[in-house]
Amino acid sequence: MSLASNPRLMALALVVLAMFGVSIAGFVTLTPLYGIIFLALALFLAYNFARFAGGSLRSRISTSEEGISFVMPTRERESLAWEAITHAGYCTQARGKPFLFVYSEPQDRLISIPREYTDFDALVEQVRGATPFETMSLDRGETIQERLRARLGLDGESPRD
Repeated sequence: MSLASNPRLMALALVVLAMFGVSIAGFVTLTPLYGIIFLALALFLAYNFARFAGGSLRSRISTSEEGISFVMPTRERESLAWEAITHAGYCTQARGKPFLFVYSEPQDRLISIPREYTDFDALVEQVRGATPFETMSLDRGETIQERLRARLGLDGESPRD
């Protein structure tokens, strides 16, 4: 994932910069107390943004002949063998961005991959060639978890994300 491929990260960075601008304006036009309050808010936002952006930018997906590997934003590492993936596909939503998903019934593991990843289209083609792949469109308010539960005849919390 990169900053250029994820406009939300850029928007968050602009919000943080705007808060620093507001804090400077608070020092100049209002009392220093307001400037300090706005500066504290800007620092809080900057810290949380850096944690979120850093995790997103560190996440990675790689494929090999054996399977697909993920380094999640939380730094957790996970791999799924191609044979273990029982459902995979490209999902579009009534509201929201399209994404790729892979699900392993034996491991009860669902991973959704947003379009913001670099070389997303190449990844879709690799997954398409190695798994039982389908294209689906989710109804408004429907999640991939709900669709897979219905398809698999499951209730409760499986498949989990």
